[in-house]
Amino acid sequence: MRNALLFAFLSFFLWSACKQDDNRAKTEQTGGSPTQASPLILAGQWIAMDFCARANQYGSVLGAMNNAHVPYAFAFEFLPDLADSVICYDGARSWKLPVKYNRDTLEFQNAFEGKSIFAIYHSQGEKDMTVFDGTKGRTRMDRFIKSGANTPDAFGAFMVALHRNLFGGIMLPIGKGASRDTLLFTPGGSILKWKEYDRYRVCVTGDCFVAKEPTDIIILGKSDKPDVEKRFAFRYNATNDTLTLYHLLPNRADEKAAQDIGGVAYRFRRVEAQ
Repeated sequence: MRNALLFAFLSFFLWSACKQDDNRAKTEQTGGSPTQASPLILAGQWIAMDFCARANQYGSVLGAMNNAHVPYAFAFEFLPDLADSVICYDGARSWKLPVKYNRDTLEFQNAFEGKSIFAIYHSQGEKDMTVFDGTKGRTRMDRFIKSGANTPDAFGAFMVALHRNLFGGIMLPIGKGASRDTLLFTPGGSILKWKEYDRYRVCVTGDCFVAKEPTDIIILGKSDKPDVEKRFAFRYNATNDTLTLYHLLPNRADEKAAQDIGGVAYRFRRVEAQ
């Protein structure tokens, strides 16, 4: 295991060095100014786009987690006045890590048990960032992009992208007695043209998954009753065009106990993709 991890990091640094040499050559050829990683260049909210894409593929947060991995953090935030640190978000908390810059390579120090994670900022082309996390065994890679959502913090920006990938498109209620009016789950967490609820969010942290069997959870609410929310289990069909919400049955003997999944509460068909 130690040899495999050493090989992974050696490969990473060799690739990083080659990439930086190539970038310097391109800069010299074009006469342009360098755009290497810096607190000013990176300033903003960076989100785990690979994870959001997997959630889109599986129609499921748990599917994205179980068929690949959970990234070290769902989002990072770089602030110009916090030049030597990065703020990390995992959905339950936020914390700061010291950052060292070496051209387009970043070292996030003391990420886990004194170990660092590393990132390469792709200053040419897409201007995204690949994060390498080898702190818990096999090195895992995740692509991060800078968000334009302009939310209060980077985790909010991540949720905007996750919602867009899970619920993008126009939905039509289906089933007995369902309205024939279409509705829209917006990336910002609002639901348009639905009388039952007008806001939502999905679970991404362990304490939010309250069902006995592993299943995705969505939390619905109404803006005129901000303190009243209701959880439902949700699943997509195999083609990700039919969304079903299920009741959760609380344990009357222990309200904090895991809940059974009950019958169908709502069902929607995606009639227009995003």
